[in-house]
Amino acid sequence: MSLSDIPWNHFGPINHLPTRHHSASGLYPQHPHSSAFLDHGFTQLSSAFYHPNPHFFFNMNTLSTDEMETFQKLSNEFQANVQGPAVSARQSSGAIAVEYANADPAFVTKTNALAVTHPLSRTMKGDGNCGWRAVAFGYFENLLNLQNMLQVHRELVRIKSLNVLLDQTGQQEHLYEIFVDATEGVFNQISEAIQNGIQDEGFLVNAFNDEYNSNAIITHFRLLTSAWMKLNPHRYQAFLSLPLDQYCATRIDTVRTEIDEVGLQALVDGVIEASGFAVEIMYLDRSEGEVVTPHLLTPTRPTAATICLLYRPGHYDLLYPAEPTVNMEPVVNYQYAMTSNYSPWDQGALAFDVNTSLMSIPNLMMDPSFGMAPSPMPAAPPSPYRVSPPLEVYQSPMHASPPPPPVSLASPPPPPRMSAPPPPMSSLPPRSSDGPQIRLNPLVMKPNLSHSLPVTTPFKNSPYNQAHFQNQDFEPIHWEPSDSRR
Repeated sequence: MSLSDIPWNHFGPINHLPTRHHSASGLYPQHPHSSAFLDHGFTQLSSAFYHPNPHFFFNMNTLSTDEMETFQKLSNEFQANVQGPAVSARQSSGAIAVEYANADPAFVTKTNALAVTHPLSRTMKGDGNCGWRAVAFGYFENLLNLQNMLQVHRELVRIKSLNVLLDQTGQQEHLYEIFVDATEGVFNQISEAIQNGIQDEGFLVNAFNDEYNSNAIITHFRLLTSAWMKLNPHRYQAFLSLPLDQYCATRIDTVRTEIDEVGLQALVDGVIEASGFAVEIMYLDRSEGEVVTPHLLTPTRPTAATICLLYRPGHYDLLYPAEPTVNMEPVVNYQYAMTSNYSPWDQGALAFDVNTSLMSIPNLMMDPSFGMAPSPMPAAPPSPYRVSPPLEVYQSPMHASPPPPPVSLASPPPPPRMSAPPPPMSSLPPRSSDGPQIRLNPLVMKPNLSHSLPVTTPFKNSPYNQAHFQNQDFEPIHWEPSDSRR
């Protein structure tokens, strides 16, 4: 089937008669009730349309062939008085809410909610091609927004490969190649824009507002959809009330005929779905609920972009959902004292030799008997014994004192103490078999350090600890249980 076989002039209440001259305007079926028809040639046909006898019925066969051709020509040349560009710039969806402010309460509620969930929209000219134009423009706009040269090239190759569908259904290449060229031109413009870092879709709006380019691209998408349906009739015939070939001839191939649900699904299946884009329709109707009814035409899957259509009876526009907002919660480090950017202590203020990096660890518990700067805390009363801090295992005083003499049985019992002090020792006590034993790691002090430093939890987890596996001087200790018993 070639383009010349397409019944372009099938609409209207006028019988289809062959015309002597097929002009370009004949490709666009028009409505007969136009001012051009009522003014031009009305005097010649008025006698045929009006008769004072109420029982008179007009018969089209009474018109001559020339009159019928004039009547058909005027019908074909009619264009609906639709104002505005074919594709508008992005605008606030609040305009839709204002448009329905005095409408049915269901529309008022849904349009107000729509302005929140989809704050931006783009209007398509209602000339019969709005649905086709909305899908085609949304497809190219998403390609531009992704800024992916590889994907643009891949999509161009894929769209051109669909020419095989046209060949399989009898289309002639010299007839459809001008439509393919127009589509390829848009791909080239997108590629050039991405190379130049242009993200503004103004050139796409201009391309679709050019009547020749717009009609050529839409016709290309129509032919691909028709060919896809004819090659996959089992998917669509059950939803049609007429044979599929007749449906394609009257509802798909014919320009300026609005797309319906079946045709839109075929367009998505045959042309859009393989791109990986999702297509979603938001139905603005009187159905239950406070928001518009969404319907996804593509399989549920992860997708890089979505073509969102707003459907009102007989008309399609484009919608743009609100950008997702990310709540950045403050990052909290729950690892207490796990940092290494503290300024080291002044080693000269200490009475012993110690690694300054070791002393930079916060909350490092120290023996108050060490000679340090005066502390505002009052000094503890002198005592021959000192209670060990909770995290200390063994604590040796600075000046070792002899152990207390053994208490005889005849002496009175000593007053109760919180805990018995460990005897001073220069080495670890021998291991015993009762209870767990704790070994101090000797790497926490330098070779000339005579006093063991307290081992705190932050220090054990710090890379400054030479026993830590992340320390640059880390050397594992090979310890045998029998060593401590020798």
